[in-house]
Amino acid sequence: MTEMMNGWIDWLLQSLGLSGPYILLVTVPLAILQSIFGFFPLVILIVLHVSVFHVIGGMVISWLACNLGAILVYYGFRRYLHGWFDRKWRAKLKRYDKWQRILERYGGWTLVLLRTVPVMPSNIINFMSAISPIRQSSYIWGTILGNLSYIWLFGTIGSTLIVPEDEWNDYLLWYGVFAVVMAAVFVRNQWTHLQEDKQKRIQQ
Repeated sequence: MTEMMNGWIDWLLQSLGLSGPYILLVTVPLAILQSIFGFFPLVILIVLHVSVFHVIGGMVISWLACNLGAILVYYGFRRYLHGWFDRKWRAKLKRYDKWQRILERYGGWTLVLLRTVPVMPSNIINFMSAISPIRQSSYIWGTILGNLSYIWLFGTIGSTLIVPEDEWNDYLLWYGVFAVVMAAVFVRNQWTHLQEDKQKRIQQ
């Protein structure tokens, strides 16, 4: 599936005669569609952006495009399609009930984790958030940080054939520092919830 999508994107760019910055005319709409349908890995777009705009520029553009898609889907579904989606998809989202409960408890921090570690498709995260009671502000900052984490990590890993090894190691090292800081902030802010959950597990 990944190879097929990669070939399709290459064909589309060649057919439209797009190269350099003009690839954004295709990649940004694709990022928005990905936020709705989740039909290809975001790593494809990240590597494509990195190959054109270099590592930092490519990651920043990928981050902005992913944030735009996620926020548009969230607001669109919450405002206009909440009732329809809740009726049609509630049963299909049952398998993610555990994550729904965690999302309601930890808010934006759950989004940071879910967007960093691809345990579920990004479009499902958007839909699940749209029908949850999570605050809009929590969704936005959780999405921004989560997409930054994902794109930084997988953009670095996906760029191993593009950037020198020393540069690649530096990006990965700084990602490690970023991840440790985020984990420390999470524990500090959510210590009470973590202790309550620990007590519940012990009692069970």
